[in-house]
Amino acid sequence: MNSSARRPPKSCLRCRDHHLRCDGAIPCESCCKARAKCEPTTSTYRFRSAPRHKRTYEFSPGQQWVNSKAPGRLAYVDMTPGLHQKQKQKSQSSSPLPGDGPGGQESTRSYTQHEVFESTSGQHVENQTIVHQEPGQLRSNPRDGNPTPRNSRPPDSMTPEALSIPSNRMSKAPLYDLPSSNSEISYLSLEEACLIRHFAENLAPWFDTSDRDRHFALFVPERAMHCPVLRYAVFTASAGHLTRLACCRGQATDEINFNGIPMPALTPDAAIRYHDICISHLIEISRDPAEEYNEDVLTAATILRFYEQIDDPMIGNSDTYLNAIQFIVNTQQNESFYAYQTIQGPLRDPDVHAMPSASLRHSACLSILRQEIWNAFLNRRPFRFPVSRENNYDIADIANDFVWTNRVMVWVADLLIFCFGKYPLMGFEERMERWTILKSVEQRWDTSKPPAFKPIFYRDRDASSGKHFPEIWHMNACQVAGAQHVELGRILLATSDPRQSSAFGINAVSRTYGLAAELRTITRRLCGLAVSNGKCPAASVTAMVGISICGEYFTDSEEQQAIVRLLNELEYDHAWPTARTVGQLRRAWEQTS
Repeated sequence: MNSSARRPPKSCLRCRDHHLRCDGAIPCESCCKARAKCEPTTSTYRFRSAPRHKRTYEFSPGQQWVNSKAPGRLAYVDMTPGLHQKQKQKSQSSSPLPGDGPGGQESTRSYTQHEVFESTSGQHVENQTIVHQEPGQLRSNPRDGNPTPRNSRPPDSMTPEALSIPSNRMSKAPLYDLPSSNSEISYLSLEEACLIRHFAENLAPWFDTSDRDRHFALFVPERAMHCPVLRYAVFTASAGHLTRLACCRGQATDEINFNGIPMPALTPDAAIRYHDICISHLIEISRDPAEEYNEDVLTAATILRFYEQIDDPMIGNSDTYLNAIQFIVNTQQNESFYAYQTIQGPLRDPDVHAMPSASLRHSACLSILRQEIWNAFLNRRPFRFPVSRENNYDIADIANDFVWTNRVMVWVADLLIFCFGKYPLMGFEERMERWTILKSVEQRWDTSKPPAFKPIFYRDRDASSGKHFPEIWHMNACQVAGAQHVELGRILLATSDPRQSSAFGINAVSRTYGLAAELRTITRRLCGLAVSNGKCPAASVTAMVGISICGEYFTDSEEQQAIVRLLNELEYDHAWPTARTVGQLRRAWEQTS
């Protein structure tokens, strides 16, 4: 066999630079979708650089040191015009310097060990002259990530307070700079402001479905103004969503707009540039051993995972950021974020810029919970984050609909572990005992569900009039999410019943037909909840998750068309990739027809 026949096709320049999968054609499919120029690569020789020895800063025990004691006291001298005279008078006064006395040396060391980062460049301030610059004076450049001063103040206008940063304003979050209350200068360019608004208005509901305090809509955009890693994560998600939305609707890149404001410079390459800048900040944080992986990093990784899910339907299993999120969650030294009895979380932080922010961390974990449930369903694998082993599913206290929705999601996560984790390897009795405990949650929900989850309107489906899904109205997205995840739990319970494991014997065929009918009924309710509550975009994704599992059991051609129509509308309206699911369903239906 010719060895050259096994070689993969050469990628074009754009796919190679952006690390995209290329089919080798000119133009390739990826460039055609992005409406970008497709150029072939040329064969070049690459030389691998020689390995460098890692530098060490350890001295031998016999190192001889010279007398390095300073001959006198060290004084900080600021040569700024208008302050030189004041500093000169201060140095002539008899008051002791802050570094004098027994604690002077240690206090000076504790101050200099803090690393002060600029707004987006992430570089240290030179010459140890710490100048607090207003966030509005920096304009971010998506190409290089370096800020450029805007409307900088004249030297004479600076005050001693502006030249020093109190201890309570030092950087405690990654590349973080607290705002000034008296700044009236705009933060961003028009394009970046549109991206922030698009996130707050259109993308935040995807994350805040079960968050009563709406952190992604109210907290994240404001924190992003002073946290580059968070800001560029928002830019990446918004730019990627807008460009993909235009692609799904057949629009050219120069037709992209936000609320009628044209954004001609916004292209798929712009989203990649924002993404690269965000990654550079994350890399910088990871290289600092003193930096904590706090809620800003966790929130940024959650937003980037959303961008990854909608970015390219050819990628398939999008888990690039899963390992990063798992690492951050596992470093919290908490037994579990996801416990049925404590999922309600902390009260909302009164300060948007609080560090640490326990409520923002909890909100990010709720969004991660929902994202991971979707991915675990689509890829038939267990839930990968820690779920408490001591979940008390007998709790029936009075709680709001947000708490109940999150409890339902914890139950679904536990079911995913039961179905795809270690439990299939256990004996029948042990599996049956565990399944019965999980089944009891569904039974209690059917007999005594919380009043908030009773639909405000219900109408059964009428296939003769073209209504293939029931109408089920709820009052908010949280109630819809709770009701849909109960249906996802029913799917897992029905397919993992230990008593249904055998495909042979008496009544095996009737059991199979009965299971298929039950899965069709559950899927109809999932789709009905999505169609009846159109302003809940995440509801359509949850319906797609159920369809990916149970869609092949639909044999009626009109119902099949209704399912395909729902998936196509999800991609057209919200840019969520569904073409792969539609293709799999069509192939499955062709085989069973």
